[in-house]
Amino acid sequence: MDRNLTYDGLRGWLLIVIACNHLYGSFITQVTREPFGFVSAAEGFVFLSGFVAYIVYSRLAEHPIKLKFKIWRRCLTIYGFHISAILITFSLVWFFPFYKTIWTDFFNAANWFISTEQSAISSIFLLQHPGYHDILILYMVPMLFLPFAIFAIKKGKAALVITISLLLWLAAPFISINALTPLHQYLFPDITINVSYFDPLAWQLYFYLGVLLSHLKLDKQHNFNFSVSTKTVLLIALVVLFYLKHWPQEWMKALLAEPQILSTVRLVNLLIVIYGMMLWMRYAPRFFTLKYPVFLGQHALPVFSFHTIVIYYLLPATYEFTTEKWYWDLLSCLFFVALLAIPAKLDQLYRNKKRYRIVNQAKLSNS
Repeated sequence: MDRNLTYDGLRGWLLIVIACNHLYGSFITQVTREPFGFVSAAEGFVFLSGFVAYIVYSRLAEHPIKLKFKIWRRCLTIYGFHISAILITFSLVWFFPFYKTIWTDFFNAANWFISTEQSAISSIFLLQHPGYHDILILYMVPMLFLPFAIFAIKKGKAALVITISLLLWLAAPFISINALTPLHQYLFPDITINVSYFDPLAWQLYFYLGVLLSHLKLDKQHNFNFSVSTKTVLLIALVVLFYLKHWPQEWMKALLAEPQILSTVRLVNLLIVIYGMMLWMRYAPRFFTLKYPVFLGQHALPVFSFHTIVIYYLLPATYEFTTEKWYWDLLSCLFFVALLAIPAKLDQLYRNKKRYRIVNQAKLSNS
């Protein structure tokens, strides 16, 4: 199966937007933070992960053991990058101790300076999510259950998969990690549970929406060609959502104060944006096949993990300037985005070396 570079390009652009947003400047983020209403690049990243995961792994559906092995090995890789990024981040602080105060206030990382050992062990059990070290969890958790979703979909039970996902999404506000607090206090008495406000139970829906739409496109050959009137309605809805996000009326502010209503609005907004992106990729693919975004997208996992480390050091150094002058914000974003080439290139070299070794081993075994 030929690799679709537009998906790599879209993922690369999402990584670029996420990196710029995490610098917290006062100018670039006015464009990049939720530019299409109530949807951020993070939702797009999780959705696209599910979409691409189905394309990659569903062809192994007739080989259950191989399918589970490959998906769960990928989960282990994601977990490894997640834990490594956290440990590297907080190991480097010993060389730059003046960051401790800043990180405690901004990155909600106080536990690491109260008890580094307990925080490290708690992180291994996914009970410590310092700032920005949380999005990979939203990708990894639904991936764990992807083999069962693929088996069900291939048996004609796609409706069951999305129904379960919707039910978990609806149940998410009523399930709290605080139930583990007594156990956590017993095992790690010096620190508290510090998890992200991103709830994996809720965000798994974005992943499985990607899986479902990928199934419809790949297996059912749906091209999602709607009528002109439907496209017009969706465009108007997108404009309305953009307006309500950035210039909300008082009645809308009251409604959006309800978490479930806001989640529903975000979900609807995401689906409309996905359709708009699909049309953009269909009729103007050039934007999504630019070399640099494609390059970053093809090495998304190391690029994202690298960014979560660098941001801890770059943001405090640039924040004073990026909030004062637009050109400092722009230069900082460009510098950060350029740095992302480092992990992408290293991963490319690693893959090439690994591929070269496999080819040589195959030649030796056949000789």
